[in-house]
Amino acid sequence: MTEDYKKLLSKKDKILIFGKYGQLGSTFHNYLGKNSNVLQISSNDINFLKPNDIRNVINEFNPKYIINTAAYTDVDGAESNIKIANQINCDAVKVLAESSKINNSILIHFSTDYVFDGKKMKKYKSSDLPNPKNEYGRSKFEGEKRIVESGCEFFIFRISWLVSEFGNNFIKSILHKLKSKKTISVVNDQIGSPISSNLVCQIVIKVLLKNIKTKKILHLSTKGEVSWYEIALYISQIVNTPKSVNIIPINSSELLAEAYRPKNSLFDLSEIEKVTGQKMPFWKDEIKPVIESINLNF
Repeated sequence: MTEDYKKLLSKKDKILIFGKYGQLGSTFHNYLGKNSNVLQISSNDINFLKPNDIRNVINEFNPKYIINTAAYTDVDGAESNIKIANQINCDAVKVLAESSKINNSILIHFSTDYVFDGKKMKKYKSSDLPNPKNEYGRSKFEGEKRIVESGCEFFIFRISWLVSEFGNNFIKSILHKLKSKKTISVVNDQIGSPISSNLVCQIVIKVLLKNIKTKKILHLSTKGEVSWYEIALYISQIVNTPKSVNIIPINSSELLAEAYRPKNSLFDLSEIEKVTGQKMPFWKDEIKPVIESINLNF
């Protein structure tokens, strides 16, 4: 546990975390989950589709911080499950925000680069106008709007290209394919910068300790510009994949995915660096330990 986690827990403020088994929820659990002032809720504990379940747990626990890592994240699935995506990513978030307002809690919520269309030629600032082009992105943007409209104290962290040792993510998918196939195809025309759940959680804690003004939307990723194809090549290099395995670049149009993906997911990090007083790392330095850790368990 880092010193920042210890400092936050030493304040004895109650922390309620929604989401327990996803990438962010699992990471928060590693650092905060065994403290008596922290309550972590999974979908087995309450139903996000039942507003009263959400209200009741907030009223009973009375937290200072509400960290919401729960979300509908199946990007392609959202195209045919619009109602359920909106119920979880928008309607439930509205209840969270309204309950946070009533309870005088600070809501920490996570959004996505998919609120943008990816057509901008420069890095996206938090002040840029969202224009989501798929149902997942729309549901997440609607959730953001409900938080702002509620009048609660909040931090919304937009994250791009999250990876970790937990759940399903790009690194795990590529490692599995590298070990089971001779040829894999990876998209080469989507540009972004990956970030680990460890760093996301560390930055969130640092922001909370800074006691800065709330009601902020912050962009969070790493330095550098890279495609999914280039990340796959880097993963292959780190794990010493045999030369007999070929990684082939393809265009997004060849992927046959249900949902549109932004071509540009790059974030301007100047604001998050100013708020935290911390320079964000280069993407290779950030994800190398994650690759090595996952590879050990394959």
